[in-house]
Amino acid sequence: MKRTRRAVLGAGLVAGLAGCLGAEGVRYPDEYAGDAAVDAVDAPENDEAIDASADDGRDNEALAEATRRVVDDALWFATEYPEAVETYLEAVGGVVSEIDAVREAVEEDEAVDVEQAEGLEAVGMAAAETAGDALEPHFGPRGRIEQRTERHVTVLKEFARRDDVDRFLEEIDRMRRTFGGMATDAYVDEQFSRDPIHNRLLNRMLYPLPVDSDDRREVREGTLIELAVASEGLTTYVGLPYDDEFSREQRPRIYGSPIGGDRREEIRARFGPVVRPGDRTAELFVVFAERPQPDEDPDEVFEGWPEDLDGVPVYVQRYPDAETAADHLDAIAVDARTEDDEPIDPGVSRTEGPDAATHWHRIYHHEAQGERYAFDEHAGVQYGYVVRAGEFLLPTGFSGDAWEERAGWQGPLADGWVVT
Repeated sequence: MKRTRRAVLGAGLVAGLAGCLGAEGVRYPDEYAGDAAVDAVDAPENDEAIDASADDGRDNEALAEATRRVVDDALWFATEYPEAVETYLEAVGGVVSEIDAVREAVEEDEAVDVEQAEGLEAVGMAAAETAGDALEPHFGPRGRIEQRTERHVTVLKEFARRDDVDRFLEEIDRMRRTFGGMATDAYVDEQFSRDPIHNRLLNRMLYPLPVDSDDRREVREGTLIELAVASEGLTTYVGLPYDDEFSREQRPRIYGSPIGGDRREEIRARFGPVVRPGDRTAELFVVFAERPQPDEDPDEVFEGWPEDLDGVPVYVQRYPDAETAADHLDAIAVDARTEDDEPIDPGVSRTEGPDAATHWHRIYHHEAQGERYAFDEHAGVQYGYVVRAGEFLLPTGFSGDAWEERAGWQGPLADGWVVT
């Protein structure tokens, strides 16, 4: 079986720890030994360091396009989803109303005709068109509504030609149950879910998914993503719902909201000068975590808060254009320091060029006022990564541990779209 990027990451973690840890704790690689590591943190800023960290002109278009797809879908859920669902419900509800009207007429006249069935066909197909226009391409209700309309109308036409009132009414009732069920909030929550989101946005966040079906399923079933579109007030999970074959007691219990307000402030604090609100058009928080699994033994099931999952945050800032994003990256270089760049894909060596994978700037900064935050117990100096991809700025991997002193930090992020 082809190994997923997460499997590669696991192998790298073992090798990385074996090379860096000894009986007395951390053993620095030769190039970071002794006072050089201290000097790198304490050295004053200089023009050479700033120039080295400035935007290099690479648009990183593959990462930009993948990010664009994620952000566009997330913003749709945040801004257009409620109205789209309402349009869908009104369209399907209109079919139910027409079914009731036809049934009432048939009972009153004690007669049926083909035109009544054709009228229901027209209403059903119009509902499919309206619902499809509202929800596609995020969801696909059009085909389902068309198929169910055709299935019932075919029967209605047949018995209308025979003047079989009883059988016509029987099929009318079946059609009403079908469309009545499709017009409920419960149906919407299952088929067009926003909590958790498990439509194409999940696939886009895990892009590129493995080709092998077993690996593909492993990645989808093993990842839980927290999403917050801060500017629009949307917080939700992106991931597969848990299988109904497990009882409530056997399913993981995650309390609280994903990426709540206090946690967002902690993440912003960690990212420091990378947070650039000027001219920003969208702000997203994305946290990749291992998806806790159900267990037949309720005592073994995960129970806790989202932050207990130890996910890896990615912060997405969108600007009007690539030039504005590049200006902000240059400004970050004034307020922080960078040292070289490297890919964050665990399967790509830092010595490989940007054609192998996107290279991210290694960046570090001192926290404002040296405060510690509840996100975890991290040191005042924060080390992380930042990259510009088209009109986006993306930081991730910030920690009180220096880049060279940690291995396997990507965790479930190794299956995310940012690792390209």
